[in-house]
Amino acid sequence: MSTDSTYDNRSAIVAWNAAADHLDDFGDEGDWSHRHLLNPALFALLGEVAGRRILDLGCGEGYLSRMLARRGAFVTGVEPAERLYALCLEREVREPLGITYHQQDASALTLPAEAFDTVVMNMILQDIPDYQGAIRRATAVVRSGGDVVMSILHPCFEESASRWPDRNVVEIREYLAEFARPQSFALLYHRPLSAYVNTLLDEGLALQRMVEPCLAPEIAAQGNDRDAHVPSFLVFHLHKLA
Repeated sequence: MSTDSTYDNRSAIVAWNAAADHLDDFGDEGDWSHRHLLNPALFALLGEVAGRRILDLGCGEGYLSRMLARRGAFVTGVEPAERLYALCLEREVREPLGITYHQQDASALTLPAEAFDTVVMNMILQDIPDYQGAIRRATAVVRSGGDVVMSILHPCFEESASRWPDRNVVEIREYLAEFARPQSFALLYHRPLSAYVNTLLDEGLALQRMVEPCLAPEIAAQGNDRDAHVPSFLVFHLHKLA
C-alpha cells in the first residue's frame, strides 16, 4: 500500500510510457478482458457510433480509437505517454482511418469546449491521481446533451482474478479508505465507488446506465470463470445535462 504524495499524474505517465513494449501488440480489439468483457459493454452503451464525434480520452496504443473509427465515428484520441502516442501515430500511417491524435494529460486537456458528442474514458481513472481533473475536462469537452461512457476496475472487487481458481472467493481487506498500490506498470488507485459517482454527479453528468460485465457461459467454461460470478469491471453511461 502506498500513500506517496509525490506520485502525480506526470509520474503515472512516465510509468505507463515504460509499458509501451508490452502494449504494442495489444491486438486489434485489446487483450482478453477487453475482448470478452469491456468491449461488449462499451459498445452496448455507446450504441450506433457512425457519424458521431468521439473523444477516446487516455487511448493508450489506440485499439479502441480504431474500433470506433472502423464503425464510422469521427475519432480523436488523446494519450499522454510519448511512446504510446507514437504507436498510435505509426498505426494511423500504416492503416489510415482518419483518427486525430493529441499528446495531452487527460487532467489538463486543452481541446475546445463542447467539441464532442461523446467522450470515452476506458480504464484510465484508476491509474491516475487526478481523476477529478480528468472527469472535469471530459465533461467540459462534451456538448450539452452529449454522453460520457467510462469503465474502471470494479473498486469493490479489486483482487486479481488469478487468485480465483484456487479459492473461488474474492477477499477485500480495506474498501472505504483511498490508497494506492503497485500494479504491473504503475500505481493502482483504490477509491470507493461513491468517490467516482459523486464526482461525476458534481460535474453535471446524469447516470443513465451502469453495467457490471459478465462473462458469457461458453467463455467461462474454457477456464477462469470468476467474471461469471464476481465482476472485475464497472462501465457507466452518463449524459451531460443542458
